[in-house]
Amino acid sequence: MKKWLAMILSVILMVGVISGCSSNESTSSNANKGNKEVEGKLVIWTFFGQVKDMAKEFEKKYPKAKVEVKVFPGDQYKTKLLTALQSGQNVPDIFDLERGYIGQFVNSNFAANLSDMGGEKLVKDYVPYVQELGRDQKGDLKAISDHSSPGGFWYIKSNAKKWLGTDDPEKIGEMVNSWDKIIDLGKKVSKESNGKTHLISSYGDVYNIEAYHMDPWVKDGKLNIDPRWKKAYKTQKEIFNNNVDAKLDFFSAGWGNAINDGSVVLTAMPAWAGFMVDNKGNKSNGKYGIAKTPTGLYMGGTYRAIYEKSPNKDLANQFIKFIASKEWQEHNLKTTGNMPALETVYKDNLDSYTSPLFGNQNILKPYYDLVKDIPAQKADKYGEEILSLWRKVAGQGIKDNANVDKVISKFKKEVKNAFPELQVD
Repeated sequence: MKKWLAMILSVILMVGVISGCSSNESTSSNANKGNKEVEGKLVIWTFFGQVKDMAKEFEKKYPKAKVEVKVFPGDQYKTKLLTALQSGQNVPDIFDLERGYIGQFVNSNFAANLSDMGGEKLVKDYVPYVQELGRDQKGDLKAISDHSSPGGFWYIKSNAKKWLGTDDPEKIGEMVNSWDKIIDLGKKVSKESNGKTHLISSYGDVYNIEAYHMDPWVKDGKLNIDPRWKKAYKTQKEIFNNNVDAKLDFFSAGWGNAINDGSVVLTAMPAWAGFMVDNKGNKSNGKYGIAKTPTGLYMGGTYRAIYEKSPNKDLANQFIKFIASKEWQEHNLKTTGNMPALETVYKDNLDSYTSPLFGNQNILKPYYDLVKDIPAQKADKYGEEILSLWRKVAGQGIKDNANVDKVISKFKKEVKNAFPELQVD
């Protein structure tokens, strides 16, 4: 009897051990199922060095995946990419696109249709303008960004107190929430400083802040000039002629110096441009504040597309899913300060996120309000190049004190020369 009991207990124990092993293996298998599927090698082309960190985090999450990142100089990248895509030789699985030319690529057959690969689910909680810029003219999703690029008026707190009487971002935002207010305040600052200090850097801030609130430049094959460009031009002339601005071109050396020396009170800056601040030894930590611009402002942006003929589409799509995830965008926000594309990441961090340059200010609050104010518009192959023509012609017109109708007439000629296929009245 004792022998039989011992044998029965042994069998029960063995079954338990086998069952336990089987259960553990099953659990382990389920836990790693996703990781087992995510394996292989990807090649990504970019002009943006931080993609290497993105690749490292992806490999950390999926150890069987390897990502080779090739970084090219920004002034060469577009040409190299276009040459590779047109030849079909040595084409990357994923390629990055900059705001200035995204329309040319998403409206081509080179970029895979991400809508057919589950992309719509990834961007359903995205900031509207960020989502829309990745779509082609038919509405299909062809590229996805992992960030938004809002801007605001950056200011040195002590400088703002001196010339504006406060360094409170909400109060300053109220003081400059229209161009009329900016002009009146700019005249005051110029007068009180004997012309040594200016409220804003350049009349060009009007371009940067208002450009993406205008209707598209081309409709049904015809040049379309939003009437609001006339108003913007007149505003710029008034700013230029009344010393409201320091007449410093965007991203020029003088423009960068003004951010640090206080000769300009409010600088329209994108969130990603902190490198322009001299913060050696953390000497500028807590020195700055951010106030809202009159309307939502964004500058730049990097998007990722999958090559339509890539043999590694599944793995490439997994990478796109990763960068569109809350996990990555939280990491990106906290390690680089890049603003998220997901509204959920904004909302989750509104009351807690701070950045060393801005002390205790919850800078996501003004950025979120501004980024939500930006209209959602698709990118086309004409928009950025025509906008550049307008900047050039209107900029010269302001310096020449030219009538707006004369500027528009010259602008139409430039557009007709550059794009003879467009109808220009």
